[in-house]
Amino acid sequence: MADEAEPGEDHVQVAEAGTVYEAELIALRLRAHGIDAHVVDQTFHQEPLPGVRSFSVVRVFVPGGREDEACRVLAEATPLPEDAEPADGGEVQ
Repeated sequence: MADEAEPGEDHVQVAEAGTVYEAELIALRLRAHGIDAHVVDQTFHQEPLPGVRSFSVVRVFVPGGREDEACRVLAEATPLPEDAEPADGGEVQ
């Protein structure tokens, strides 16, 4: 769930996503590496409104002192487990 309050001034943005669940996955990966991550949903909500990127912004923040480490974590490829199976029944790539 996205944090209600914005992170403090000592926090910096390290990622941006179009949906809350994508941002939460990013934050979970950072947290798994011991980096405190906050998700801030800045999506404009008014119906009916199509999925326009400029109105759908979810940001991921980390403490400023951990920015470089967070960027390295997010840049690293994470291999799938050997026993991973695709949801559609095809081959794992």
